[in-house]
Amino acid sequence: MLGLGEFQIYRNGSETLHSEYVYKYALPFEKISDKVWWTMFFQAYWHHSITISIAYYVIIRLIEKWMQNRKPFDLRRELLIWNAGLAVFSWLGLIRFSEDFLYNWYTHGFKYSICYSCNPDSVAAFWSLLFAVSKIVELGDTLFIVLRKRPLIFLHYYHHVAVLVYTIHSGAEHTAPGQAFISMNYLAHSFMYTYYAYTAYGKRVPRLVSMLVTTVQTAQMFAGVGVSIFVYNLKVYNNYKCQQSMANLYLAFFIYVTFAILFIQFFYGAYIKREKRKKVE
Repeated sequence: MLGLGEFQIYRNGSETLHSEYVYKYALPFEKISDKVWWTMFFQAYWHHSITISIAYYVIIRLIEKWMQNRKPFDLRRELLIWNAGLAVFSWLGLIRFSEDFLYNWYTHGFKYSICYSCNPDSVAAFWSLLFAVSKIVELGDTLFIVLRKRPLIFLHYYHHVAVLVYTIHSGAEHTAPGQAFISMNYLAHSFMYTYYAYTAYGKRVPRLVSMLVTTVQTAQMFAGVGVSIFVYNLKVYNNYKCQQSMANLYLAFFIYVTFAILFIQFFYGAYIKREKRKKVE
């Protein structure tokens, strides 16, 4: 499939370009007991992230149809718990995972930090695995939308399935720029789910805050495009070794470009266009 299934890691004795950073403080469970097994598992079944995405879309549409003649569910308490839980997870993930990435950036430079994946025997690998699992869990966001009969936009479900597929594939080949991508996503989701939890609690926030959250999300997409272009130049024009296949790199570029376009459209429609409409009225 466009070279996406041609993995080399842990095959024929091959290894990865990865960081050697070891955390000074690590909890007993913050490790992966069998990194090879998990990697081979992702390599063998990564394509089922597409299967899950298709099933997710079909189920969501069926629930929407089922809800057409029903009253929306009151899920305020459940929504608060859901968003608060994901906010806590995102903040913890940001703090624990990004330490490896930031250390390498500060110590070895940015080029090294996005061409060498996180240490597969350290804490960051554990939080990287949890990150991949969380992309399946986060599909539950959509259930709250359809069961409460709120508008479901294309950006929402496209974002969920695209991130899921890319994350699982990246885990299968230990994509090094994932150091930056995961750190950025943990950061954006920390703000996003904290904001969602606060509003689910019944609190109103200034319009500027919601604009800031969307801005952080949009900036993440542009940063993803920038990192992808930077890695492409390193690999193609500088013959610099980076732990990322060209197939995965092209996929990252496509996904982040489409995300950037869709988030700009959303920002314009939600804030600028709506503000203009209010002024006219």
